[in-house]
Amino acid sequence: MSFPKIEGYVVTEKLGTGSYSTVYKGYTKVGARTVVAVKCVDKARVKHSGSAVDNLVTEIRLLKTLTHPHIVQMREFTWDDKNIYIIMEYCCGGDLSKYIHRYGRVPEKQVLYFLQQLASALKFLREKGVVHMDLKPHNLLLHKGSDGKYILKVADFGFATILSAESRLRMVRGSPLYMAPEMLQGEYGASVDLWSVGVIMYECLFGKAPYSSSTLKELIDKIQNRTPIVLPPNSSISAGCQDLLTRLLQHDPDERISYEEFFRHAYLDLEHMPSKENYDKAVTLIKQAVELDSAGCLEEAFGAYCASLRYLVPVVHCESDAMRRQALRAKLTRYMERAEEIKQLLRSPATPPAVGTVAPPPRRQYNCCGKEEGGNSYDFGTSGVVETPASAACACAHGSAGGCACDGAPAEKTPSDPRPGRAKETKDKASRSPVRSRLKKLFGIQGVPYLDTDSVAEDSAQTNKQKLPGEGDACRIT
Repeated sequence: MSFPKIEGYVVTEKLGTGSYSTVYKGYTKVGARTVVAVKCVDKARVKHSGSAVDNLVTEIRLLKTLTHPHIVQMREFTWDDKNIYIIMEYCCGGDLSKYIHRYGRVPEKQVLYFLQQLASALKFLREKGVVHMDLKPHNLLLHKGSDGKYILKVADFGFATILSAESRLRMVRGSPLYMAPEMLQGEYGASVDLWSVGVIMYECLFGKAPYSSSTLKELIDKIQNRTPIVLPPNSSISAGCQDLLTRLLQHDPDERISYEEFFRHAYLDLEHMPSKENYDKAVTLIKQAVELDSAGCLEEAFGAYCASLRYLVPVVHCESDAMRRQALRAKLTRYMERAEEIKQLLRSPATPPAVGTVAPPPRRQYNCCGKEEGGNSYDFGTSGVVETPASAACACAHGSAGGCACDGAPAEKTPSDPRPGRAKETKDKASRSPVRSRLKKLFGIQGVPYLDTDSVAEDSAQTNKQKLPGEGDACRIT
């Protein structure tokens, strides 16, 4: 097989073929040998098709301006006498369609992980006034990021268009299985992408699209007749998931969830989605909570602990590295227990000490190994690792080959309860209560997968024995 010759690149293998183009894998000839994907469009096949040329121009124009972590990035485009080449970043994990076919039904918390990233890209597109028009699992690629996690990226903007919330179109475009009903029945607007998101979500959860059919005629009949979409029997998705799915898959676009409602939906919780930025926010809030806690500002400390946990819990659940995940779980549990202790202290009525009684002992501070600091203050480095005085060195041996549980996030300098024995009693009681109940009590919300699990506080011995979901699989999201 002969591969196209592109200046500056070496093409190595064929990845797939479309109506007017073929996609290849390649790498740059100089420098770091960056791996790329090359979309090769045959000029002879598109020159007699005005729509194909328009789609190609639209895709190139949009990809030049759309820069987002969850949108495939175009590096450059070039051409020769026979072909037009769009050179893009290479996504090593295949597409979401292959992922679904490989694993069958995707666990709900993984669906949420994908959905948050897709919603993040859609929010960016709506700010630009762009409607994709062809959202489907084949056009959602999986890419391995620099942190080792697989992330979703939206691709193929050939059918995309600039469309305001009030604008209407009549041209039919997209893939029938994921196409909104109004596209076949007349004019339509930007909400067609939301219907497609609902179909993708349904397919991830249940293994097939809601209108899966054996023939195109059968599919069109279901869409035109607005056949009711029902959940498979014995489906065990959360109430929040079902609510969002139902509101996305409304046949009438006026009854369908709006973009604003979608981005604000409590189940989606886009504000706290797992990301490097949100992890950094969690670390900052933990530092604030610890400082407020040590200063005796319990009410403010409680708020900071809870705010940090809302960011940290999703991060723990998407962490693929077993050792780091275990360390984050341990931290999460400690922060959660301290927040519960403070909550109990704030609820209990304040009793002033009687005249002549001895004042309670001052609050003590501990390093991440539980050793008393003797009143020394913590100083957090820019990396989030605790820097302790030499007199109270951390037994975890920061920087050693084994690493420290503190790496990547600060260890708490949690003050002990001034009542003798009370802190240990509260901690033991907290450790016995289900994590699910504690999270819901702290946050006051339900129906979110990463809050509906006890796995954030799994016993370390059990974690070492059991294989984590996705561990050993090249592109399994956990």
